[in-house]
Amino acid sequence: MTEGPGPEVTALDRAAADRLADTLAALTRAAYRGSDPLPGLPVPDGAFETAADVRAALASGATVWLAFLTPGRPVGALRVLPRPDGAWRIARVSVLPAARGAGIARRLIAAVEVAALRAGVPVLRLDAVVERCLPSLYARLGFAPVRHWASGDKPLTEVTMERLPGAAPLPRPRAWQSPGRLPRLHWLLTADGLLASTTPHRAGKLAGIDVWHGAGDLRTLLVSRGGRPTRAGVLFPGRRADTAVHLMPRTADPRLQAWCRLPPGTELPWPNNHVPTQAGRST
Repeated sequence: MTEGPGPEVTALDRAAADRLADTLAALTRAAYRGSDPLPGLPVPDGAFETAADVRAALASGATVWLAFLTPGRPVGALRVLPRPDGAWRIARVSVLPAARGAGIARRLIAAVEVAALRAGVPVLRLDAVVERCLPSLYARLGFAPVRHWASGDKPLTEVTMERLPGAAPLPRPRAWQSPGRLPRLHWLLTADGLLASTTPHRAGKLAGIDVWHGAGDLRTLLVSRGGRPTRAGVLFPGRRADTAVHLMPRTADPRLQAWCRLPPGTELPWPNNHVPTQAGRST
């Protein structure tokens, strides 16, 4: 990952980060509040960040990195926590709303990667929530998914993603792994609404993919959640945010998990001959 001129990034020592705990907490809250691309999801934990949370992270060994567009006014931040296996875990990537689109998250992660190379760190690792359309950003920054898993405190699905420091850019960034032989549910935007289909159709644009871990009839489950059966699949007449089983599939059945989500406005023609790259935001 290479970078040209852009935001200034610096790593804080623990004493400096402790003094700025209130500022860091306020920046994180501002970045996370109202950040979801679809309304109706649980509020992100970062929206409730406190100075005590910042200091607890510092006490556990985390390092804080800040990004500046003008001196003395941080517009972005993240934390890096060394793990027992030698990896660096990146968390709480935060960019102020007014600074989005300026490459802040990219610059922060690039600076961390340079430091990781110098320190001989074998891998950078982070977690991203599928329903928040977040894996897309990190796929574009060179992170590849290694594991999907059900969040323990919210009815959401997360992806653990990794990047080898200094690795070449991915030729076709991917925001999800192959689910193997598990049945897939494709969500397609059509003129009539949101179509849920277990087979790819050219009826609309791809909005997301879910994976069914159950043995029961997925079509029956979708109809019971307000869908109308059609020859192509099950149709939900509302918007994406109005379709609860699309917004948070685990609330419909814990065996149905989100595998990928495309942010509103970036849905792609489907099927196509390559894995789509989602356009996204920071976490």
